[in-house]
Amino acid sequence: MFYLIHSSRYMDGERLTEEDEKTVLEKLLAYHPHSEDKLGCGLNFIMVDRHPQFRQSRCLFIVRTDGGWIDFSYQKCLRSYIRHKYPSYAEKFIKEHYKRSS
Repeated sequence: MFYLIHSSRYMDGERLTEEDEKTVLEKLLAYHPHSEDKLGCGLNFIMVDRHPQFRQSRCLFIVRTDGGWIDFSYQKCLRSYIRHKYPSYAEKFIKEHYKRSS
């Protein structure tokens, strides 16, 4: 996922391929602590773009069926996945390998 966001594979504002979008939905967004809220009224597509407040940051955005869009943190997804899969070791691992916890 990091590759999708930080590489030149996708230009700012570009929609993910169907294959990448499926991977993001099933293997990443499924673990976001607020995935249902992020999806809202429904998913139209996922794109990579610059964050509106933090222009140096590229991130993933959900574009909803009503035309609205919202960013989501792949870092939150990964931390949630780690907590789900490895509950006994998660907090120690996250503290050692991530700058911020949530």
